[in-house]
Amino acid sequence: MTFVHLIYVQIEILPMMRVYESVLLFLLFPTTVLPFIWQQSSSSNKISRTQKEVAEALKMLTVQQTKQELFENQQRAQTEAYILKNFPWIVKNNSLGNYFTSGRTHTSADVLHDGKDYTNSAIVFLHQSQSGGSAISDCLETIAKKKALPKSEFMSGSKRVKWDKMDEKARALGDKFKIHSGDSAFGLCDQLRGKCSYFTVVRNPMEHALSTYQHCKTSLGDERCSVINANKVTLREWILHQGSTVFQKLLFRSDICDKRNSHLITYNNTTPGSKLKIKNENLPCWYKQKLHQQQLTKTDRQHLINYITDNLDEYFAAIGLYDELENSAHIFEHVFQLPFSRVCKNLKNTRNDELSVGNNRANNNNKPRDDLYENDPANFQYDSEVLDALEPDYQIYWKAQQIFKQQKQRLFNKIE
Repeated sequence: MTFVHLIYVQIEILPMMRVYESVLLFLLFPTTVLPFIWQQSSSSNKISRTQKEVAEALKMLTVQQTKQELFENQQRAQTEAYILKNFPWIVKNNSLGNYFTSGRTHTSADVLHDGKDYTNSAIVFLHQSQSGGSAISDCLETIAKKKALPKSEFMSGSKRVKWDKMDEKARALGDKFKIHSGDSAFGLCDQLRGKCSYFTVVRNPMEHALSTYQHCKTSLGDERCSVINANKVTLREWILHQGSTVFQKLLFRSDICDKRNSHLITYNNTTPGSKLKIKNENLPCWYKQKLHQQQLTKTDRQHLINYITDNLDEYFAAIGLYDELENSAHIFEHVFQLPFSRVCKNLKNTRNDELSVGNNRANNNNKPRDDLYENDPANFQYDSEVLDALEPDYQIYWKAQQIFKQQKQRLFNKIE
């Protein structure tokens, strides 16, 4: 049998032949056809076994994925039930979810076109100090003036207490404001009767702690700096004193700041991690919030962290990152159809080299050895107290990074 005959048998005859044809071929060409048929059969069996193994592996993966999803759904349901029972005020009912990622807003087909709810909604900027918050707040002031949009006063803790106490007549006037901003603004949407959207900018928690520490050394009049003197404590003590600031703002309760409710907090006259006595009895609202949250059990705190990270894209219509202020401005501009990037030229990526770990270490060369250790962020990566103090904000920051990446991909149609 020639090579051509073998090709013919392989391509044309074998796929069609019946049993008697196979026998006939074997009788005519026993030494050529038998090894060929055996090879084809063996190869076919190998392919069949491989396909079966792949199918079984895929089936196993599907089962495992289903079990994992079921477990996560059960965990989420338990967390939600726990939150509703113990912390019902952090469940937000009058805010639009993330424009790009939330399941209750847009599909991929219309995400870049249909945003009337967001354009027409009141917008609430949750101000994060030393995280680009002042730049965004100033930008909102400029936009409000250029567009003749009504804007409320900066929502500090004391202003928020007054706002939440407003009667129906005053609240109706409050509904006429288009723009709100402040460090105690989260939860304000539930006080408004129309559509409402939150947005914010977040920063790496360790960088943020270092930045506020440096800021408060020269800005003692700032409410955030008023409880202790940053010049008299180490960076480590400052971090333990300040804690997770984003977490605190997302758990905001205006009644905690009401002087009539001082019984709701336990006031210790010593800052955790510090030997410095706090002399100021008239505590600022943010610190009252922190003291109240220090009473949380580990179970409480973990449920709250889980709930917040699970719902971060339902809380915020858009999230920005301090390291990407310029892209954040483009995202805010698209969502709310307001000229953030065109009007506010100071919204640039603003990583400050003076706040680097190395520079902070160099700036403390003349301090005692213990202070040198406690002022070097590189030493905190295994410090359980520091890690515990910043854990909630790190969890929130990591989730915010994921959301921000999705926002960029959807807006710029680019995968990084």
